Amino acid sequence: MQSTIVNDRVKVVQEDDQIYKYIALENCTLDMDTLQKMTKVGDSWNGERLCANLVDVRKLFFVDSKTREYAAAQYRPYVAGQAILIESKISSYFANLFLTFSRPKVPTRLFSKEEEALKWLRGQMEKREK
Repeated sequence: MQSTIVNDRVKVVQEDDQIYKYIALENCTLDMDTLQKMTKVGDSWNGERLCANLVDVRKLFFVDSKTREYAAAQYRPYVAGQAILIESKISSYFANLFLTFSRPKVPTRLFSKEEEALKWLRGQMEKREK
């Protein structure tokens, strides 16, 4: 397992099971530079091995529309799925808008409980391995 913090905004953690956690730090604003650096960190650690992403936005304050569109357009054939971890009804509303209008290129679901998200991600990876 390894981890790093990107731009004092997001902690990136590589778990032993090839699930990457992208954790927004307290009241951070996600911008294009931070998102691009997060992607670069994950790609450099992972290479082209099968993996999945847990994106924890429970402490995220704001993300602009250009950055959301960039995130949704990202496609890496080795990413089996991404789970977005949310906490409130407000974040659920914005996350659902993201899913509806941006249409991420990899299977993506919203979760309020981390264990359920991890279970779903492991299932996505198992499907891809077959």
